[in-house]
Amino acid sequence: MNPHGTTAKPKSRKQRVLVLVQVALTVGAFGYLFHISDPAALARTFQDAPLWTLPAAVFVLLGVILAGTLRWSLLMTSYGAQRTPPITYLYRLQLIGLFYNMMPGAVGGDVLRGIVSRHAFGPQGMSAGLVVVLVERVFGLLALILLVVSVLSFHPVSGLQLAPWMLAIGVLGCVGSLTGIAIGRKLAPRLPRLLAQRAAELPEIKRPGAFVLALFMSLANQTMVGLMGHMTVRPLAPQVTVLDSLVISPLAFAAVFFPLTVAGAGTRDSLMVAFYGALGVTREQALLASLEILAAYLILAAIGGALSLVTPLTEAQSEATEPTPAPT
Repeated sequence: MNPHGTTAKPKSRKQRVLVLVQVALTVGAFGYLFHISDPAALARTFQDAPLWTLPAAVFVLLGVILAGTLRWSLLMTSYGAQRTPPITYLYRLQLIGLFYNMMPGAVGGDVLRGIVSRHAFGPQGMSAGLVVVLVERVFGLLALILLVVSVLSFHPVSGLQLAPWMLAIGVLGCVGSLTGIAIGRKLAPRLPRLLAQRAAELPEIKRPGAFVLALFMSLANQTMVGLMGHMTVRPLAPQVTVLDSLVISPLAFAAVFFPLTVAGAGTRDSLMVAFYGALGVTREQALLASLEILAAYLILAAIGGALSLVTPLTEAQSEATEPTPAPT
């Protein structure tokens, strides 16, 4: 039995293999990073790092999660949720979901959030809740692309310059994807069978204004990701600018979409070392900054794990079933 009163299903062979691969690749990535780093230089970097950076990273990460919570709420509203749960309830689910996402398997927290929020959609139930969480993930990726493309259009970063045609393709691709998500259900009858089945599963957008606001909230989410990375790197490498970090950090954090490591750990750290290295940041400096960010995630994931024990989801659901005014 799990803390929420349901019987845990045994993992399939494929799931067990995936977990083993994720753990092995994550450990291997960190092992390689420490192998190529100078232990003495890493120790000196640790001594030079100000004490405030980790608490500041935790604080900014709380803001990242809040922006994600507001995006989730806006998307539920845009898709016609009959009862929009309170922000405090959704924020708690985000923290609990972070705990499960930090476990091998990576998407367990997203599935949990989709299942628990199913009551918001009445007859549409679980399918609508899961689809909205999936759309929220896509919004995060599209906002990342828009932010990076926008910054690179006027602030080239060493090793990441994009040609004008690539910038145009990036913007058009994001706009096309958002349009497809917005009107996919209406286009389903005209699409090939495989795509039609997926498009027909999308809930119908009821409030376009909330849909657009969710995109802006997603951009705010990715901007804070960039600021969190900058906050840990800049005290160690003053040559790094905010605009550099608004490109590099979100790109490194895109590792969370890579399914073969545990929540992107190891992959994200390797990308931070590589990208910031192009700006003259030493391996040890970039590695320490990435480890501080990982520590911030682990701290909040631990809080989410504690919340999953002291506030069972079966009890929290009753809090969210009360009708609340939807955002206008």
